[in-house]
Amino acid sequence: MIELPFSITLLGITSALILLGLGQRVLDRMRMTTQTAVFLLVLMIFSHFLPVITLSSHASIDLGALIPLGVVVYLLVTTSSNEAWRAITVSVLTTAIVLLTDKLLPVEPGTWYIIDPVAIGGISAGIFSYMISRSRRSAFIGGILGVFLADLWAMIQLYLEGIPQDIVIGSGGVFSSMTISPIIAVLVAEGIGEIRERIHKGPALIRRDGDDIE
Repeated sequence: MIELPFSITLLGITSALILLGLGQRVLDRMRMTTQTAVFLLVLMIFSHFLPVITLSSHASIDLGALIPLGVVVYLLVTTSSNEAWRAITVSVLTTAIVLLTDKLLPVEPGTWYIIDPVAIGGISAGIFSYMISRSRRSAFIGGILGVFLADLWAMIQLYLEGIPQDIVIGSGGVFSSMTISPIIAVLVAEGIGEIRERIHKGPALIRRDGDDIE
């Protein structure tokens, strides 16, 4: 029996829930139709089956990582300039947190953590996006871009320090995080919004530029 990666399972379940109409409120806040959301998620599932291409003797790239990055570009160019900049800010802050936790919580087999290091990017993006713009779209973007930028910065550091190591852009663990983190980020942002909404006992309002406010 073939065991599917958790990231594929999560994307598949999310796609099914959206098709059943269970995520319509979140999609409305992201200003995205059901068809568009499912299409993007299916693309991210498909990206798991793309090969790794060698760029040089010590560098290669996982083509699958280009799909989530393409999704980020699509979401950025189809939103307002204000929200795009806020999404980039969320991504940069998320990158900083991922890099910091990589130093404090190195991923080691058999080590128990209160929070799984793989989920740090998604949780951070969800919290920052809600604090800055309350936008679920920014959370999704930050979840992907934050993880990728952290990996890219780590590779640049290795190069500058002259540490001999084969570089794989969007390597397996990073790629999985890039597909898991945006889902976690949106869930975190939505969860915070729901809690605040229940506390204030009022429905969320929508700004004219599409950002969510309570």
